[in-house]
Amino acid sequence: MFQTYPLETFFAYNSVISATFSPDEKIVAYVSNASGVHNIWTVPVSGGEAKQLTYDTVNTIIFVTWCPNRDSLVYMQDQGGNENFHLFLMPAQGGSAVDLSPGDSVRAQFLKWSYDGNSFVFLSNVRDPRFFDIYQHDLTTGQSTMIYQTKGTEEFADWSRDQKKIAFNIFNSTTDQDMAMYDLPSAKFDIITSDTGEVTNQAQMFSPDSRYLYFLTDKDSEFSMLMRRNLSTGQQELLEKPNWDVIGAVFSHNGTYFAWAYNQDGSIKIRVFNQPEKKEMPLPALPNGEIRGLDFSRSERYLNFYFNGDRQPTNLYVVDLQANKLTQLTNCLPRQIAQENLVQSELLRYPSFDGKEIPAYLYKPKNLQAGEKRPVIIEIHGGPMSQEIKRWSPLRQYFVNHGYVMLVPNVRGSTGYGKTFHQLDDKDWGGSPLQDVIYAKQYLSSLDYVDTSKIIIYGGSYGGYMVLAALTFAPTEFAAGIDLVGPSNLVTFLHSLPPYWEPFIKYWHKELGDPKKDKKFFYDRSPLNFADRIVRPLFVIHGANDPRVKKSESDQIVEAARKNNVPVEYMVFPDEGHGLRKRENQIKAFKAVAGFLDKYILMRQPS
Repeated sequence: MFQTYPLETFFAYNSVISATFSPDEKIVAYVSNASGVHNIWTVPVSGGEAKQLTYDTVNTIIFVTWCPNRDSLVYMQDQGGNENFHLFLMPAQGGSAVDLSPGDSVRAQFLKWSYDGNSFVFLSNVRDPRFFDIYQHDLTTGQSTMIYQTKGTEEFADWSRDQKKIAFNIFNSTTDQDMAMYDLPSAKFDIITSDTGEVTNQAQMFSPDSRYLYFLTDKDSEFSMLMRRNLSTGQQELLEKPNWDVIGAVFSHNGTYFAWAYNQDGSIKIRVFNQPEKKEMPLPALPNGEIRGLDFSRSERYLNFYFNGDRQPTNLYVVDLQANKLTQLTNCLPRQIAQENLVQSELLRYPSFDGKEIPAYLYKPKNLQAGEKRPVIIEIHGGPMSQEIKRWSPLRQYFVNHGYVMLVPNVRGSTGYGKTFHQLDDKDWGGSPLQDVIYAKQYLSSLDYVDTSKIIIYGGSYGGYMVLAALTFAPTEFAAGIDLVGPSNLVTFLHSLPPYWEPFIKYWHKELGDPKKDKKFFYDRSPLNFADRIVRPLFVIHGANDPRVKKSESDQIVEAARKNNVPVEYMVFPDEGHGLRKRENQIKAFKAVAGFLDKYILMRQPS
């Protein structure tokens, strides 16, 4: 029998990220929000009860890795969502942690263990807040040494097993990237691609013998393909070319296994091959989701992977490749929820104003009665260089469980559908992509269970900008807007980017334009300048420590919209940044959003 659940129940699910094997491969450590804040947990490889290792109640941990040769963990954590992540070293049994990257304005990121497991490389901007250099930390001496000083827009790709080479990707824009090689003994830096125009080359990894560089490229293609380059001769070889984007490839520690993945219309497909036996290794077939990432233990005996879907929060599994045994290590769906009461989305396409087909996921309530008309929430993803896929979303499932229809489009500018589609939003924010959302209403009007007078637009970051653009550039199209950390003024947004984004300003000029040269565009596409047009209820959420889209972006649109005598609610979280990480804050914010929609859309009286 169909049952509804309170919002708190949906958000009681546990997230699972960053799984890592202990040196003896008997335990897996991972990061989970099971305590309400992301902490480190451990569980036996054979399965069993999980144990909490860290007990932070304020600051979230986002990454953990086990030291290969000692019983210690390295993890990443910031302060209050400010995204200035530090690296910490702590005993694997718990205890005090040592900050390996101290400094209030320092931001660090773990990159990779050495093959012998005695050191690792990481990024840090301690030298200059704008730039990330590469350091090698020696666990024996406890010392960190700079091994590469960045020139600006290099992005680390891999460090060779012999520790002699570093591969980089040179970011010009999301559709124009080069590859480079740095030879550590000679300190020689070479760009190894010479393509002109819009070509994306992305180094992935060195081969185990350090003779080849595996990379992705979309040269002469709409989609990226997998190739490899002989580092001695420069000769290149095509390995895989599906009619979709290849999104990654990886070798196991000793090279026995090789895996690659591609994005087939928003569905992630992973193939694994046993190299010595020259055969494909089938992955477990599980219901209600897809495998979304995998990692081999250093001995290559075990393979762990994440499994996720619309009706399935991410769970962690491990495969014993010797015993051919699959073990589920986590069960993250709240016990109170029966999976049959959750909704599986339908992938569809609808035509936009120019005939362009827009991919979208439709979530239809289970308890529809004949003749009923339901409200709709259209959710717009961030980025815009991103893509929505089938995935667990407690907020979507809550709203659908409570009678809303949800539509989640990948408007033009989204990734995953070829580089032409990806570039269609360049210098057109608030233009054609917004029309894609407006034309979603035409599709929704063809559904006999949709109340077209009650269509709400919701989004975060770039999606939040789209909410504000909708309420100002098309003020009567939507019944209400829910904006999470969205920019309201494109000029002040670009001028307040974090310092470490400055080397990538060319990307923003390609995406948006130059605020000095394109003043009219920046004025015309900034919702703040047209806030007097807002006539629909607006709910705004922001984190006080947001380094990407400053809180002032929300402050100014809220102040302006309130002058129109329309309902405007504003929630600021002092311990959050670009979005909401903490479960308590998520529940508080979205309960308020649900009440807001009850009052102004469903016209219900508060209980």
